[in-house]
Amino acid sequence: MALNMSRRKKTGDDDDIPMAPMIDCVFLLLIFFMVSAVMRVPPPFTVTLPDSATKHEFTRKKFNLFISTDGRISIDDQEMLTLEDMELFIAAHENQISTLIIKADKRAKHGVVIDVVERAKQRSSKTEGLEIAFAVSEEN
Repeated sequence: MALNMSRRKKTGDDDDIPMAPMIDCVFLLLIFFMVSAVMRVPPPFTVTLPDSATKHEFTRKKFNLFISTDGRISIDDQEMLTLEDMELFIAAHENQISTLIIKADKRAKHGVVIDVVERAKQRSSKTEGLEIAFAVSEEN
């Protein structure tokens, strides 16, 4: 009789639902979505890109340079207070920048855009120079 009682207690433990595989699946899904997500960092100010009739595709890169209508400059979410700060940032991250994509507002002053381009090229230590592209509106 004592033998039968111990068997019944063991079968009662087997009725639990195993949670470990479900927790493993949840964490795997979480890791998958974290790794596959594209993080787009908005600039600290709004930029309205100009329209263009021609189109050239560039791969999305980590560093985008934004220029606002009032001449403020930002690289991704980090605002640059002066052009010298921008030069130092580009020089420090030059190995990671294959193409510097400039997203200037369509009402930005032409002189500011040219200053940014010239200073970015001057700080580049690459013999062929820093490759620079201008972004335009993606809407049709």
